[in-house]
Amino acid sequence: MSAKETIRKYFECINEEKFDELFSLFCEDVEFSCPVNFKVQGLEKMKRFYLKVPENYPEHNDQPIDILIVGNRASVLIQFDGKNKEGIPISFIATDWFTFEGDKIKTLNIFYDSLALSRSSKKGT
Repeated sequence: MSAKETIRKYFECINEEKFDELFSLFCEDVEFSCPVNFKVQGLEKMKRFYLKVPENYPEHNDQPIDILIVGNRASVLIQFDGKNKEGIPISFIATDWFTFEGDKIKTLNIFYDSLALSRSSKKGT
């Protein structure tokens, strides 16, 4: 699978909550980080982040807007739209930075404005 195909499959699996398929896209020793200060190494430790998504955001859609691939690295600009568990609409831009080892995701760093997300969750804006 090419990097572009892996990224397409990654977003399909997240949006459709196909977690077994999603986890098969990663190396066992994946390095993963995201706000706020969540940084782990290893597939089993990373899983808890993704398994919380439907709990925290019962309605969620990550839409890739722009994908840049150079060698074994990729950057994806994402539009997130959904509702949190209180039913408050949430919308924000994020960026995922991937590196690949073969056809598997070796590292993933997720970036978004966690402060703005926190404020919108509280105010519903």
